[in-house]
Order: sequence, then structure tokens, then C-alpha cells
Amino acid sequence: MRPSAWVLNLDADRELAARGSYAPKESVRAKLKAHRERLAASIFGPEDIEIDETTAPNAARGYVGRAFSPTKSALALLERAGATIAPHPSLDVLRRVTSRAFSAALGPTLPGQAFVRELGEAMTKLGSEPPVGNGWRLKRAFGMAGREHRVVDRGAASRADEGFMRAAIDEDGIMIEPNVAIVAEYGIHGFIDGASFALGALVEQRTDAHGAWIATERSEADVDLKSEAERVAKALIAAGYVGPFGIDAFTWRDPSGAIVLDARSEVNARYTMGFGIGFGRPP
Repeated sequence: MRPSAWVLNLDADRELAARGSYAPKESVRAKLKAHRERLAASIFGPEDIEIDETTAPNAARGYVGRAFSPTKSALALLERAGATIAPHPSLDVLRRVTSRAFSAALGPTLPGQAFVRELGEAMTKLGSEPPVGNGWRLKRAFGMAGREHRVVDRGAASRADEGFMRAAIDEDGIMIEPNVAIVAEYGIHGFIDGASFALGALVEQRTDAHGAWIATERSEADVDLKSEAERVAKALIAAGYVGPFGIDAFTWRDPSGAIVLDARSEVNARYTMGFGIGFGRPP
């Protein structure tokens, strides 16, 4: 297997949300540095390298070019470095399957969950009583690691909440779902190669109070994500996607105290921090 040259653009969702030109702030780069190092340790082969804007032209000739997410800027870096870029989706396909609208189109996974593209509809929903949980959780179409979320009490939308929703709707829409108490978080990863796909092992994920990733470990829990992952893989293939993917899931307590599985809280059409633990190196 040829070594890989990687662009670890963990801020890819911000670039996809921006649509046009995008330049990450130095503060964002600094914040993601430790995460890039941990991801590299779990997914790089012994001869793999990381490239960025400082990499010399053609320094990655003979390498397979891979990106955390193959955005426009990531592909430009790989091309400049002379890497042979691995198969990847078009930018339009990437943006479509990365948006939470793609997961929403596969059907709701929580009671009362909806992806909304009209402000009036969003405000009406926020004014209603969530069927479960404590208030509503708002998620912008693009975002990862708990970013771009906002929790709002029923009927208590502030001007800041409305501004958050307007910006989200201008971007692509907003996911509104009941804010339930999470018991445990899980995931499963896979890789799509043309019309076929392979799945990895079940993993359990630890995140902080804001949903930001802390760690991923293999899990022996009695949680079945395989059938949902297969359904997602087939939908991604139908959309024209190729490459790494994963689904996040979690268990939560319903009003009776029973533990319920949300088998698809997120679709990740890219690598993730836990990909190397759950799947291993890409084929």
C-alpha cells in the first residue's frame, strides 16, 4: 500500500457552510492542533505525512492524497503537493450529504424532530411543547463536535435565538429536536468504494458537556447500529458519495425511565476522530 499524504481539515464544515472562499482563523487552527495530532496517531500509516499551506510544491509525489473532508481548499493543497488524490465525491455531492438535511431526509429519529427551512415554521415549533426532553435543541446544517448547537426552552426564543435560526436557514436550514438526556454515545464507521461498502466495529464515544469529542473506544455494548449504517451507506452511494463515513448514535431515557436508542443522531460523510479506532486505516 502506498503511503498517504493527508490534509486534516477538521474545520471542513465551516468551509462547506461558507459556500464561497474560506480561510480559517489562526485561533481555529490552534484550537484544532491537538485534535489533528490525536487523529494522525490513530489513522496514519508509518510512512504517511500531513501537508498544509507550508508544504513545498510536489513534496507529496508518489503519495495517495487524502483529506479529512475533500473540500475545495483541501483538494487544492493535495494537488499543489503533487499527491495522487484518492477517489472523492464532487463538491456539490459532498455539501449535500454533509448537511443535516441529508440525514433528515432518511426520516426522524427522535419524537418531534424536524429539519426546517422557514423561519416562521421554526418559531412555531419552538413555541410548542416538545414531546419528550427539556426544551428544544437547534442544530445548524453544518457543524461538528457539538458546535453550532443551541438549546432553547419552549416558547422562550430570544432575539439571539432568532438570529441563530436566521443564519442557519440562510445556510441550508436548521434541525430542531427535543433536548433529551443522553445516557451513552456510540458510533460505527465505514468506507464506500464505488457501489460497495465495508463497516467497522461498534465504538463508544465520550464527549464533554457541549458535545465536543474527548475519546473513542471499541465497545461490546448490546447496541445494534449495523442495519442503520447499511441503510445510510446505500443512501450515500445513491447520492454519488464515495469515501469514509460514519453514523453517531446515543441512548436516552424516555419519560418512563426506559433507555431508548437513537440509532442515527448524525451522519458523518467524512473521516471522524474515532474512525481509526472503529475502522482502521482506509483501504
